[in-house]
Amino acid sequence: MTYDFETDAASIKDNLDCTLIGSTVLLLPEVDSTNKLVKEYLENGAEEGLVAIAEAQTAGRGRFGRTWHSPAEKGIYLSVLLKPRLIPNHLSRLTLMAGVATVSTLNEFTRQRATLKWPNDILINGKKACGLLCEYSQAPDGTTGIIIGVGININHLPEQFPEELRGTSTSLLIENGLPVKRLSLIRSLLNHLDQEYQAYLTDGGKETLRKWTLNTDLFEKQVIITCGSNITRGVALRLDDSGRLIVRTEGGDEKAFDSGEVTLRTK
Repeated sequence: MTYDFETDAASIKDNLDCTLIGSTVLLLPEVDSTNKLVKEYLENGAEEGLVAIAEAQTAGRGRFGRTWHSPAEKGIYLSVLLKPRLIPNHLSRLTLMAGVATVSTLNEFTRQRATLKWPNDILINGKKACGLLCEYSQAPDGTTGIIIGVGININHLPEQFPEELRGTSTSLLIENGLPVKRLSLIRSLLNHLDQEYQAYLTDGGKETLRKWTLNTDLFEKQVIITCGSNITRGVALRLDDSGRLIVRTEGGDEKAFDSGEVTLRTK
C-alpha cells in the first residue's frame, strides 16, 4: 500500500513523542537519495530534527558507494538531520546510536530477534534486513550536521530482491509471514531515535555502547575485516570507548578498527 503523502506526513509528525526529531517531516513519492535531499536542506538552513521519507529511491546509497535497493511500497527509506556539537570525530558513535534505535524498533515488529552487525547493519536470521548510512556534511555558511540514513526491508518477497541479494537479504514480511504497516514502524523508529539521541547528548554515547553490546551476536565469533586491500582475520572481542571494533588477530594481538567490512567466518 502506498503512502497518502500529505495526510501521512502530518499523521507521522502529529503522533510522535519526540523532543527534537520530527520538527519537520517530508514524505515524498520518489527521490534519488534521502541523504542527498537532507544535505540540500541543510545547505538551505533546515533546522535540526528534519526527517525526509521517500516511497522510492532511484539512487539509494549504502556504504562504500554501494546501491541500496529501494523499490516503491516495499521498504522504509528515510534520513534525519542532526546537529550535535560533538562532530565529526564522534560520527562512529552516532552510527552506533542509530543502530541501537533501529534494532530496538525492529524487535517490536519481528518475530525473530534482530541483531546488530558492526558497524551499520541489522540482521535477522543471519541476513541483512536494514542498513544505516551516517554522513557528516557542512553547508557553505559553515553550518555542520550529521545525516542519518536508514533503509529497512519491510514487505519484500524473496523474488523481489535483485538476484545477487537473495541469499543475503531478508525482510520483515519474509521473517513474519505477514506484511507490516510502515507508518507504525516509522513512528516507532523516530521515537526511538529521539530517545537514544537525547541520551547520547547527555552522556556522550556511554549508554549507546552498552545497548549496542546487548544487541549483537558478533562477539567471540571468527571474523574477517576488510579495509581496502588489507584483510585481517581474527576473533571479534568488544567495542572500545570510541565505538571501534576490537579484534584479536590470528597473531594474538588486539587491533582496533574504526571502519571496515565485517564477514563472519564459517570455517
